[in-house]
Amino acid sequence: MADVRLPVLPLASGLHGAVEDLARPVVGAFRATAGVELVVANAEAIAAEPAHALLVLTGGTEAQALAFAGRARGPLLLLSHGADNSLAAALETAARLRADGRKAHLVHLGAEAKEALPRWAQAMALARKLRGQRVGLVGDPSPWLVASSPDPALLREKLGIEVVLLPLEAVLERLPPEAAHLPTGEGEEIGEEARTVGARVHAALARLVEDGQLSALSIACFGLLPHRMTACWALACLSDAGIPGGCEGDLPSLLALMIAQELTGGPGFLANPADLDLKGERLILAHCTVPLALTRSHTLRTHFESGLGLAIAGIVTPGPYTLVRFGGSRLERGFFVEGTVLDERVGREDLCRTQVRFRMPHGALERLLSDPLGNHHVLIPGHHRPVLTLFHEVFLSD
Repeated sequence: MADVRLPVLPLASGLHGAVEDLARPVVGAFRATAGVELVVANAEAIAAEPAHALLVLTGGTEAQALAFAGRARGPLLLLSHGADNSLAAALETAARLRADGRKAHLVHLGAEAKEALPRWAQAMALARKLRGQRVGLVGDPSPWLVASSPDPALLREKLGIEVVLLPLEAVLERLPPEAAHLPTGEGEEIGEEARTVGARVHAALARLVEDGQLSALSIACFGLLPHRMTACWALACLSDAGIPGGCEGDLPSLLALMIAQELTGGPGFLANPADLDLKGERLILAHCTVPLALTRSHTLRTHFESGLGLAIAGIVTPGPYTLVRFGGSRLERGFFVEGTVLDERVGREDLCRTQVRFRMPHGALERLLSDPLGNHHVLIPGHHRPVLTLFHEVFLSD
């Protein structure tokens, strides 16, 4: 996701002339310095943004900024420059906003803006894309997810995401009697029946997404085991089609998968941390489903824990990834680490089918152990730690 446009509300004292004339050179200076196009908009448009960027053109604008903040609910970003008492006004305004309990950030036109402002543009674009999405929570979260079941209302409160609660029966009643297309590919102890069931579950979930106008879903997949089926293949297919699919009713990991889709235009890999080498700074992550778009080859197998259904043993494409976990009872905590998926096959039979070895920077693995946020983590291809850190600070931290 490369969005380098940032809507702003220009603020200027009446002593300095027309706002448009004052804004033009400052907008140009930010463009030249940071590569971000500041798009001048009116107060109504900026108030509708997930966060509100105010371009402080001159001094004497503190009252204007506070008046705007009084009718806008989101975090605020103050942009200042080095003339006309802009910085002075921005500092005064930010101090008052923070004293009033508001989130207020300041970026000054200078060398630091070159890195900070593109991050802001990307973080706000991400929040904009997430807002208004409908996601399905199918079945009750797995009972062992004792640190991964925040109140679904939090996603609406903080990000404007609607969570639709659906019973597992909504999947079962949409199962077609036959499979239109069987999964292809090499299978290990996988017969036609397992392929047929996998395809039927995929068809049912795809129908549920269409009927519910969902942009993502997380399913309590272990609830399907009494029916001798799993959702592993179906979730991989949905994710490859641009519909993030999460496991076990885990909302924090579903949010990370949605962010992966919006940031990269492709899926992320949800997995369990399974084993580690603290000295070597390596973490093994494993799960029974993986989007095929993230693999260079795969084999069809049964689900690890149950020996049922259709799962995927994929070889994940090596390279740079960002490991992501949201946590806390209000999603106010985050863990974001850039590392490398190594070109090393794990090949263990005592773990979920898809397995990767992830090399982490010094100290990150110790932090995961000493201050854990929960089980499921998501690998997102590429380097995204700075944007995710800012996004979390602005939109999720309390």
